[in-house]
Amino acid sequence: MTWFDANIEFISIFGAIVLFHLLGEFLSEKYDLKYLWIRYITKPLIIPFLILFYISSNELTVNWWVVTALLWGFLGDVFLMIPDPEKKDLWLRAGLISFLFGHVLYIIAFIIMAQDFSHFQWWSIFLAVPFVICAAIVQPKLTKHTGDMTIAVTVYIFVITFMGISTTFLLNLGTVTGFILLYIGAWVFLISDILNGIGRFVVQFKYERIITMFTYVVGQLLIVLGLTFL
Repeated sequence: MTWFDANIEFISIFGAIVLFHLLGEFLSEKYDLKYLWIRYITKPLIIPFLILFYISSNELTVNWWVVTALLWGFLGDVFLMIPDPEKKDLWLRAGLISFLFGHVLYIIAFIIMAQDFSHFQWWSIFLAVPFVICAAIVQPKLTKHTGDMTIAVTVYIFVITFMGISTTFLLNLGTVTGFILLYIGAWVFLISDILNGIGRFVVQFKYERIITMFTYVVGQLLIVLGLTFL
């Protein structure tokens, strides 16, 4: 039995939840806000279902730092769903803090997995450099528009950049497939956050929610799959 066959139920259910969520985002933006109920039902299910999949796929080697990181991602999802009619950014800040903690926990998980860094390859620094370049470009352009949240956004960019860098600590630790999925997952997660930041602070663009949620879910999924195959 292949890995795909063993996890077909997860793939089917998870895919259905994500597709239904994206459909709800599309309908609410394209046609009417009355379809927002789809978001409120499906979004809180995505990360918990991913956690269950991770635990069931790694029963003997569950990294609880990873599970806790995903739980903070779940909290961030919930906070960002809460309406903010007075534009006080209270729930935005709570969501930002939640995702920040999630990234910090991912970093801790990857460092622990790296053990004594005996598998570390010096040339993997070249895989880390693109994250630094990306942050150096995005941070000044984004924080022109973040006002009193500039420090918070800067810290967030630094942390998610280091989260991406920390994936390179795991190069040669396990399978090549696992590392590639993990590395790409970190990049997709980073792209999602950049797009979300642009949509919230710089300029709103068409189907921003659909694009950021799709990249966010794909990023988290790839990270989990990478760790599973690693």
